[in-house]
Amino acid sequence: MTIKEVMELVGETKFNYIKSLIEDGLAEIQLETNENVTQYTAPIVKDQSAYNLPSNLIQDKSVKILDTNSSYYCPIPRIDIENYKEK
Repeated sequence: MTIKEVMELVGETKFNYIKSLIEDGLAEIQLETNENVTQYTAPIVKDQSAYNLPSNLIQDKSVKILDTNSSYYCPIPRIDIENYKEK
């Protein structure tokens, strides 16, 4: 479907307005789409606070810790790392 067809369908005559709405919608779809999602696990080591992550990591969706008593992964709440400094 072309932009002109969309304009006729919704009864709008402003081309740039409709084009920007379509572009915004596509951007929103990209944000909601989970492509190339992988799962990464690492064992927890006593007295260790830093862990290596995959070099190709772009964004984390969630972080969970395995509760060995129930075999259930408990989510960890997000924290603000704006002022984080490496050791």
